[in-house]
Amino acid sequence: MRILSAAFLPLILLVPSLSEAQKKKDVPVNGPVGKAVSACGAKILPLVEGNKWTYGFVAAPIPPPVELQKLMPSQPSQITITVKSIVPKGLDTVVTLEEKTVADLSKDPKKHILDERTINTTITCNRTKFEISPDSFFFAGEPGGIFGLTFDKIERPKDTSWKLINGSIGEADWREDIIAHFVRTPVEGSGAKLGSGKIELERKFTPTQPERLNTKVGLYTAERLVLTTTGRVTLDQPQPETKPMELPANWINQLWLVPNVGVVQVLNSFAHMYLLTDVQLK
Repeated sequence: MRILSAAFLPLILLVPSLSEAQKKKDVPVNGPVGKAVSACGAKILPLVEGNKWTYGFVAAPIPPPVELQKLMPSQPSQITITVKSIVPKGLDTVVTLEEKTVADLSKDPKKHILDERTINTTITCNRTKFEISPDSFFFAGEPGGIFGLTFDKIERPKDTSWKLINGSIGEADWREDIIAHFVRTPVEGSGAKLGSGKIELERKFTPTQPERLNTKVGLYTAERLVLTTTGRVTLDQPQPETKPMELPANWINQLWLVPNVGVVQVLNSFAHMYLLTDVQLK
């Protein structure tokens, strides 16, 4: 046995150098970051015309609650968000985003029914506010926009979507309140007249400890932001004795953000998880 060990010794001595080379090759590299100045000084989400983020779904660590499984929307396989324009408007700056989603509606793995959807969303910001439109993926980590509804009035009586300090997320909690009036939109050509109503949301944001994340584009130290939402819907013309309809309890979404990169991971209450797979930053 000693002879065999001695015979293999030259090969054994070579193994560490090969292993070290392999390790160096497999070590995750830090992901790209933006260098251009963002609109409104928002370092946590670099709003520069042409910047683009692409996300793909990954398996969530826990399954969705049983009571939500029948209500779950289809999960997009890919989300692509591009900054299309940045326009001053009075004291504000309005950033228009193009958000594209692709979802497979088929339950047959051999046949694909792709549902491709493109919406335009906005972020309105200035030195003290950062208001994300409710149909944006960045609003709560729920992609695809809003189906069958349009908002004709949105008020924010308390705080703002992301409360930034020097362009980044601070350590203190904050709460954004939203009161929005909606109109249900019928299928085109149906001639149907649907109802309208009011939705009230209380959105509490809680910053937590940073975490290391290995995305498809590299390794980042991300700030985890926990969003807890409560709310209710009140119809304009309800049936007798109809009470406001409360949103499901414990509606908690999580977003992971990196300065000069943006959102790199999301986990929402539907147990839909999305990870950054590609990014183009100026």
